[in-house]
Amino acid sequence: MTVGLVLDRNNNISADPLLSGTWAQRQAALDQYSSPADLWATYGANTGDYNTVQGSVPSDAFLLANQLGYLSSAADRTVWATFTVAEFAQFFGLASTDVYVVTPNSNSGQATFVAWAGSLTLPSSVSGLWVDQNVSITTPHLINSTAVPLTGLPGIGNGANSTPAQTVATPAAVAANYNFPLGADVPTDPIALVENTVNNQAGLFAAYNLYRQQVGLSPVTQAQFQVLSGTTDPQGVVIPELTLDISIVAGAVPNSTQLLYSFLNTYPYNANSTPFSAYQLAFFDTTNHPSVITSSYPAVGQASAGSVFDWAWQELFKDGALANVSVHMAAGDEGASANFPNGTVNVAHTHSSPFTLLVGGTSIAGLYTAQNDTTIEQTAALAVAGDPATIFPLVAAGLKTLPSHLSAAAPAAMATVLTTMFETVWQSIAVESGTPTSVSFGSHQTGSGGVATGWSIPDYQQAFGLSTLTNGNRGMPDVAALSSGDTYYAVLSADYVNGTSTTLLHGDGGTSAAAPLWASLTTQFNAVFVDQGLPKLGYYNDLLYIAAVIAPGSFNDVQLGNNDNSYFTSTTSTGYTSPYYDHLYVAGTGEGYSAGLGYDLASGLGTPNGLLLARALSAIAHSQVNSLADPSTSPPMLDADGSGWESGADQALLFQTTGNGATVHLDLGDHATLFSSGASASYSWTSRLAQQSLQSDFDPGLALLFDKQGQGAVSYARVANNETLAVTVDGVAGQATQASLSDPYGFADFFAGSDQVRVARPVAIAETVGGQDDQVAVVRMRQVGENSLQLTLYKVDDLAGTIDGLAPGHPAYAAAAQGRAYLTTYGANSISGPGYGQFGYTELQGVNAGDIIAMRLDNQTTGAVFWAFANANEVVNGQKVGHLWNYGLNTWGWEDTYGGGDHDYNDLIVQLDFTSASGHHWLV
Repeated sequence: MTVGLVLDRNNNISADPLLSGTWAQRQAALDQYSSPADLWATYGANTGDYNTVQGSVPSDAFLLANQLGYLSSAADRTVWATFTVAEFAQFFGLASTDVYVVTPNSNSGQATFVAWAGSLTLPSSVSGLWVDQNVSITTPHLINSTAVPLTGLPGIGNGANSTPAQTVATPAAVAANYNFPLGADVPTDPIALVENTVNNQAGLFAAYNLYRQQVGLSPVTQAQFQVLSGTTDPQGVVIPELTLDISIVAGAVPNSTQLLYSFLNTYPYNANSTPFSAYQLAFFDTTNHPSVITSSYPAVGQASAGSVFDWAWQELFKDGALANVSVHMAAGDEGASANFPNGTVNVAHTHSSPFTLLVGGTSIAGLYTAQNDTTIEQTAALAVAGDPATIFPLVAAGLKTLPSHLSAAAPAAMATVLTTMFETVWQSIAVESGTPTSVSFGSHQTGSGGVATGWSIPDYQQAFGLSTLTNGNRGMPDVAALSSGDTYYAVLSADYVNGTSTTLLHGDGGTSAAAPLWASLTTQFNAVFVDQGLPKLGYYNDLLYIAAVIAPGSFNDVQLGNNDNSYFTSTTSTGYTSPYYDHLYVAGTGEGYSAGLGYDLASGLGTPNGLLLARALSAIAHSQVNSLADPSTSPPMLDADGSGWESGADQALLFQTTGNGATVHLDLGDHATLFSSGASASYSWTSRLAQQSLQSDFDPGLALLFDKQGQGAVSYARVANNETLAVTVDGVAGQATQASLSDPYGFADFFAGSDQVRVARPVAIAETVGGQDDQVAVVRMRQVGENSLQLTLYKVDDLAGTIDGLAPGHPAYAAAAQGRAYLTTYGANSISGPGYGQFGYTELQGVNAGDIIAMRLDNQTTGAVFWAFANANEVVNGQKVGHLWNYGLNTWGWEDTYGGGDHDYNDLIVQLDFTSASGHHWLV
């Protein structure tokens, strides 16, 4: 068997900004190295130690591993050796009788492997060990043996699976449904795919080009489809996993070269190897330098957390981050149980690295499919009838068209258009009545998710506020995408390649489809970043969690379904059997996780709205880069003072309440303010809805359906620099759990039970591309007010809104603001509202880096004028009236009626975007 001896790094990496800093700090740290060789000289192995370990390995074992394709170098810190049983025993200090060749029974599906008894003795400079053979745990310790009854279809929105109503859509259609930002004509970088053995490569390549032509794509050359590692059997079988992966990437990024790194399965040396070497070969490929990797393969089995085996695997993905590679791994198709029949929830250590993006699974149903899915057909009927309680969460999950406007026609056999009505957790396990009842435990029919107890919570999840949910551990998945259920992907059939079918395309899926879809999206993001003068993303999980806080419209919030599939096996009758367990009974225990508002352990942050996410990532990246270059350009709104918060500047602030109604107590320095808030309406606008509405294809009918839904209350105060700030709601101290993520973008949410107070600036700070002056900014609007409206954007001198010493509310302020008004690219100094329910956008010229931009709204129907600063507005009941509401990243909503009107703050939704107009304007 082949073994990797993994050395420690030449220098400690744990506190280095290369891994622990912000994304911009990581990129700046990487930029300090003149070449990959320079980087690995620092963070590879000590050359002397490496040579010593290599010299201790039998030369024939080292040479054979090299001939099989394993990469041994000081850079990757690994000495590979393919030992005979006798060599293995001698090298690791075992008696020859303590090493065994194990041949499992024919029903196990597992290949012959080598095992040992006793402790291994490692060379002194070796910290990790990798045994390159897949061995699964077949009899885990039973943790929960309390069975629960099982009936019907446990998954919501998966009931059309394997029925004529199921949709089979091209990968391009799925990408378009997720609003991928780039067109098919835009060049994109290569994508690396980690695969098992790639057999019959000539036949596969020919069939792949036939598939491309069938789905309307141009054929590719062999240079655009390369197998870079592993061996091939010209007569061997091509597996469906491989044809699935290459089809997804082809449809989502048709111009990307595919680089396949396969396991080093070479009979008789490594008949059942692991993906370790494939990852390593990709990370250290000095010729192709892939920047994006997708894989459906963790290592089978469960190395003990903290063991030398676990250490080797986890350090491998740090190498990926150091190589600036974005690693996408399918979260798995085994549900919350991970197909460990121990009666409880499980996440394998090899499936949970914080340096990988773990992709979970969903099911999508259009209207026709939903009407033929017994689990959601009644909900679909309510939605078509216009029930707002039904439609509101569907919009959060990505619905962009009023259900009554959707087509109910059956989709084509190979659908080239996919439109989401429902998106739910992928859960296709079926319970079939009989004696005994059959339930498909042990299958690959449910998106995985849960808590990896072997990993402490990564910084990005802790900052997001997930410590309580995950008990201080790593939660997964991070994100999700369509896997299977009510919609499959139309992909190249492995049976066609193998000559056992004449059907070129068929439906397939799983998180093994969701991962390459996300990898394709990341590849598009990289194209956008390079076009805007930014480095490629590399390891960017933290940026996604920031985006989910400040730009929640970037994600479709999956709120329906679960991944419950915990079970155990038994030799005595439980009343249930599974086709995946011969000669055993099974029983479900009902453990798992459900989807809900925001992040959950079934769908992560949600599925992507590609265009909105691209805009958010671009804004975040430029903000971080600019702040690193000159921190003074955007002072923090709030600073943590050790025990609480203090103002980061002399500034005007909004205080917005959401929830059941409360009395809010603000402690601002040495003075306090009290104000009361009524309850938010059932369908009051969220930041997600406001940002979603700023899409040109968002149905006006949806926007109008939720008109006149009042918010809580908004108060306003001017706060001095370094003045302390604390928020109490009905006597409960507010906790700004996510403030470290949102504060650099002008707001922070204080949570107190079911109530929330958002502290936000009423102005935008222009974070332009590269900190450049004289730039173009995009203004997007959605009008949900019936009056004729006009918007003016103008430059102020400070965060309190003063102009040449004039504060908002001064008699001369209006004239001063008019003199500072920005001009649109067509020369106007104001912008007309797009009309009731409608979307519009325009562009501002002459925007400089660091400009502080404020707004004025004119209601041309009533003649009223409103300002972003409440102290310039009317007084009602002794209080200045706030007309502005913050909805996240440079997005606000106006109330256009004197006295505050219906307090829905959606009469005009306005967003400022300082980066999308750069480069090729792909994101405008």
